[in-house]
Amino acid sequence: MPMTPETKSYTVSQVTAAVKGRIEEHFAEFWVAGEVTNYKKLPSTGHMYFSLKDAGAVLPCQFRSGFNLRMKFEPRDGMEVLCRGGLTVYPPQGKYQLEVQEFEPRGVGAAELALQQLKDKLRDKGYFAVERRRPIPVYPRCIALVTSSTGAAIRDMIELLAQRWPMTRVVVRSSRVQGQYAPEELAASLRMLCLLSRKKLLALDAIVLGRGGGAAADLSAFNEEIVADAIFDSSVPVVSAVGHETDVTIADLVADRRAETPTAAIVLLTRDCREVMDDLRATQARLRDAMLFRVQNSRQRVQQLAERPGLRRPLDRILVAKQKIDDRSTRLDRAGQLLLSRGHEKLAAATQQLQALSPLNVLTRGYSLTQRTDGTVLRSSSDVVPGDVIETRLAEGSILSCVLGPNSPTPDSNHGQ
Repeated sequence: MPMTPETKSYTVSQVTAAVKGRIEEHFAEFWVAGEVTNYKKLPSTGHMYFSLKDAGAVLPCQFRSGFNLRMKFEPRDGMEVLCRGGLTVYPPQGKYQLEVQEFEPRGVGAAELALQQLKDKLRDKGYFAVERRRPIPVYPRCIALVTSSTGAAIRDMIELLAQRWPMTRVVVRSSRVQGQYAPEELAASLRMLCLLSRKKLLALDAIVLGRGGGAAADLSAFNEEIVADAIFDSSVPVVSAVGHETDVTIADLVADRRAETPTAAIVLLTRDCREVMDDLRATQARLRDAMLFRVQNSRQRVQQLAERPGLRRPLDRILVAKQKIDDRSTRLDRAGQLLLSRGHEKLAAATQQLQALSPLNVLTRGYSLTQRTDGTVLRSSSDVVPGDVIETRLAEGSILSCVLGPNSPTPDSNHGQ
């Protein structure tokens, strides 16, 4: 149809406003199913943006953090969900989108999905690691109980503790164990007890966190992240005792030890004093028997030693030893005398040999020995000149002479004088 001066026209804003009014009026609230895609969450505002898609179309969606909704789980790409909300139009871009007010996963409950997501998150952070768990004291001196002060669980725990190990001091920190404010109270109680312990105002050895049995919804407070954080950050070993044996909560997985029931936690932490006394009596009996056995053995040993001859007549051994010493001393004296005698004989024989070889023995047969005054022996008359002084050695004594001449005719020229 051609444009004429009478033809009415609209502005873009008017068209958008008209579309916005019609859409938001006819699609104010409804449920829509689809697969989550392009999910993102703005950290600054907390708003979430994503799209729902099926085989034929895509629907943009947003969830504003201002809605008074508590998200049980967080959407992920590829997740099949049901969303409740209404269509709105964003005028600056002329786009319509679903303003989401409620999520529901398809095929699984929101609470179950949220619990699984939280478990995965805490597992990745190392909350469930076995190596981080601390040992539980064998004989705790002080135990704190974090539970409801009006429930049957605390009464059962205190009564059992008084029976098993009455020496343990009990500190009760009352807290709600179910309801909207229970997670915050449980976490605050744990943190307060740890603070008192760190400041040495309360000497705690262990903390029992628990409650009696109930429906899954009643135990939900022990499946909250705030409680898991408080257990993980605790400076005191924590024993989780929530519900019955078949109930397993996140608190059970993070705690240092898990007990099937609150009373089982007391059994885990303490020994029965009657059993301890029985063990002590048995140990005492074993020690007494061992001591008697050693005394008897020692007596037998002493008796055996006393029956030995050396111990019955100790002087006999001394006399025997003295006689041996005397015998050895006599043999040594004899050996010494024999060696000395043989030495004298060898010395006499050597002396005789020396005397037989000595030139002085020749003198005793009438011969003489003539020497210069310096000790040089004269063998020829040419060895002297007139005027030399010579000494003639006889068998007895010696004679000093003065040489007159080498060929002087003297009666005793044969004697070298």
